[in-house]
Amino acid sequence: MTSQMLSDSATATKPRASLIKRIGRVAYRLLERMTERAYHQHKPCLRNNFYL
Repeated sequence: MTSQMLSDSATATKPRASLIKRIGRVAYRLLERMTERAYHQHKPCLRNNFYL
């Protein structure tokens, strides 16, 4: 067996992340994007009211 065949079989049997972990990562990225968008939308108010 060549090293190429070994590496292919090793990656094929690698366990995937559990569904809960993948959902958690997607939810975190969505929350991060929503927070960033809200910050950019309210940036002028933040600057005027809080002198940022």
